[in-house]
Amino acid sequence: MRNNSDESATFDAEDVEQFISTPEGLRAVLTVIDRLGPEGWQLPAVEVLMRVVARRYTPVARAWRRPPEDAAQAAWLAMRGRSARTAEDPWGVVTRAVELSMQAEAYGERLLISPEKARRPKHRPGETPVRAGEHEEFLYDVISAGGAEGAGDGIDRLVATIAAFLVVAGWNHHDARWAVEYVASRTADLGSQDSARDVLRRDGAIRLRLGLRQRDWTRLLGLLIGSRVGAAPAGQLGVLERVLLGDTLADLLTDAELMDLARRIRPEARDG
Repeated sequence: MRNNSDESATFDAEDVEQFISTPEGLRAVLTVIDRLGPEGWQLPAVEVLMRVVARRYTPVARAWRRPPEDAAQAAWLAMRGRSARTAEDPWGVVTRAVELSMQAEAYGERLLISPEKARRPKHRPGETPVRAGEHEEFLYDVISAGGAEGAGDGIDRLVATIAAFLVVAGWNHHDARWAVEYVASRTADLGSQDSARDVLRRDGAIRLRLGLRQRDWTRLLGLLIGSRVGAAPAGQLGVLERVLLGDTLADLLTDAELMDLARRIRPEARDG
């Protein structure tokens, strides 16, 4: 004979999971937890909530080669904040927080600084440390996460943000987006900044299609990918990495030196 109470509990858990998976459901559960205070996190629904969190964000953690537990912790911290309860899309707020946390941890480890410092460019060191024998990994860590929820949207935002920056600097919109998409894709394929820089610098067909002189094409690669460790400026992060780390279009536009470089190397500019 079946235990009807067990069947009911299982059905209820599945029902709660479906409810929590919606924006309205997550908002309602987080609101109840907030009203109850610390005891709210002891509710049976919280166990179901964390199962949903684990399923959603384990792929994001793996994309950045972080433990799934780190993603769950980042989601839990985000869900405790007011913005997750009041946002139109609570899951969107949590997802963005997890993405930024995983990015900051990955880049903090790479740059040998804390994740908090890795989030903002003003706190990053001028030179990127490199461990002995380390083969630098770059955009392919993100682009290869094609199966992760929202990964495609993330790459679209990356390209759109940098293309918009170039357009403000005077670039033609089509040229700007095409150049960013091409360099990001080739960098992901090649697997490291140095490989991408060396191969793309010799890519004469693409340079000519954009109408750039060799010097300006090399400068564009430096702007997008960053400079080689030991070069001047030493180990400077490219805008592809900066946006992956959380920089916004406003952050890029307020960087006067970056804006000046983007203006000087645009295809129409021929004044030196």
